[in-house]
Amino acid sequence: MKRIALLFVLVMGLAAASAARSQQPGNRPVAKPNAKAATDTVDFKPSPELQKSLEDLAAALQTLAMRIASDPQVKTAAMQVASGAVTTAQQVIAEQSVHIQEALKAAADRISASQSAQHSGSKTP
Repeated sequence: MKRIALLFVLVMGLAAASAARSQQPGNRPVAKPNAKAATDTVDFKPSPELQKSLEDLAAALQTLAMRIASDPQVKTAAMQVASGAVTTAQQVIAEQSVHIQEALKAAADRISASQSAQHSGSKTP
């Protein structure tokens, strides 16, 4: 059971590392923000220590992924853990669907109000 729990933590770490890597600057073209861009954004620049830690985590997770792919017993355990995580996520979403819908409606209302304010502000010189 400890092995499965550890595997689950490592799989979740892989997801976090993947998300962190996707946010790293690369050779992708970056759109220049215009003057009317949202003012509530935050620039994230990881410290060198955090960057190194993320790279180490990504390397460890890649090694784990190779081990999972090559060892049938670990692969089976990983599939069971992933299946359990999906089931848990489905249950949480089902239980929280009313709150999720309310939050999405509130966000849509805020976006609509913001767009209305922008349109009315741009029409008046």
